[in-house]
Amino acid sequence: MKKFRLRPFISFGLFWSFIVAAGSGVAMFFRPEGSLASWTNWSLLGLDKKAWESVHTLGIAALLVFAVLHIILNWKPLWGYLRKTASRAAGAKVECALALRLVAVITAGAIGKWEPFQRLIAARSAVKQGALTIEFAPPLADAVDRSLTDICAAASVTLEEGLAKLRAAGYEVGDPSQKFEKVADNLGIS
Repeated sequence: MKKFRLRPFISFGLFWSFIVAAGSGVAMFFRPEGSLASWTNWSLLGLDKKAWESVHTLGIAALLVFAVLHIILNWKPLWGYLRKTASRAAGAKVECALALRLVAVITAGAIGKWEPFQRLIAARSAVKQGALTIEFAPPLADAVDRSLTDICAAASVTLEEGLAKLRAAGYEVGDPSQKFEKVADNLGIS
């Protein structure tokens, strides 16, 4: 049996946690805003909004841990490379300056809301507001976190009228003071 090697373990951990963080970041880009994701029962690859947030948060945490360990474990070779490269940096000044400028322009474009960067931000906002998933909007913000009693009051409908409409549609609500998300879960609907 081979001896366990720390360097390859950390390198593979860094690689796989990057894949998880990047993949979950893409999924999070395409999910609607929190309450809309709950309202529409949004999911991607069988995972809902909360699951993707958990995967992303822990993926980023793992990525940071592996990155720090990778730097610590490879500090001497990294420092030697940086010193050697600094002495040869004359050959890469243009590339370094160009990469720095590109990152600076992207950062400034995000802060200054410049075109064409704003188009990507606007597309993300449209997705977050449900442009790809909403069949009908919730009656009020964060409806999933409110009770049926609150929703009826906000819609200027008496609780009795609301319950009657739900019964007519084939839905029997046991406790109208429960969060609407719990009522929908109990009924097996979004």
